[in-house]
Amino acid sequence: MSKCDAISLLEQRCCDHVVKHSLFVSHEAKKTAEKIKQNGYDIDVDFVETAALIHDIGRCKTHSIRHGVEGAKIIKRYSDKLARVCETHIGAGLTKEEAISLGLPAKDYLPETLEEKVIAHADNLAAGAKLMTISEALEELREKLGENHPAIGRVKELNDFIEELCTNSNRK
Repeated sequence: MSKCDAISLLEQRCCDHVVKHSLFVSHEAKKTAEKIKQNGYDIDVDFVETAALIHDIGRCKTHSIRHGVEGAKIIKRYSDKLARVCETHIGAGLTKEEAISLGLPAKDYLPETLEEKVIAHADNLAAGAKLMTISEALEELREKLGENHPAIGRVKELNDFIEELCTNSNRK
């Protein structure tokens, strides 16, 4: 799927605020991916940009936690790799146990690839089409989920991982 195809699909299916949010997440994810690539890491910047555009496509069906699964259903016909981004972008992913407790199909929804992690991270820092700090994002999660929810630690760990790749070179 091309970037133009992703934008077209997004605009056909989603409301304006989801489109604006997705364009913002794509822009931020691409900037992060470019920093990581400049530091010598292997990352597909074009894939990050395109996949971030459709990460919330499932919001055309629901704004619940199920939007990731619904988005994967929509995008699967284009690419399994893109569908996985839809499934794994929520927070820093969900464990199989968390998915079951939320009524989702029983499987891990944890981002595995660097591209999936960058997109999840960019989404975590996006409040609509505005950038939040990690402190603001974590506070928002604490208010929604409670102080000791495991997702909070995963979001912080993901942030630290991405920040490390953005600041430290892998070049020899």
